[in-house]
Amino acid sequence: MTVVSSILGFGAFGFAVRCWQLGIQRRNIMDNLGGHALSVGAWGTLGYFAYGWQERQNVLLAEKHKMLKERAEQASAAAAEAA
Repeated sequence: MTVVSSILGFGAFGFAVRCWQLGIQRRNIMDNLGGHALSVGAWGTLGYFAYGWQERQNVLLAEKHKMLKERAEQASAAAAEAA
């Protein structure tokens, strides 16, 4: 998932949450458009950081996988040498 789709997805969710909130309060959905902008911006920012967090986790998992692969190769070499 790209960073733009992550931001737009979270922003759309923020807009839906804001509309739902106004619906629960039985207020006009187009009431206070600044609140919509604030909600979309806050959720979009959260989406940006969630994307960065996911990418960092992918890098850490790749490093861990590489380390485990090296250890397995060393263990199999040691076992072959001992036999």
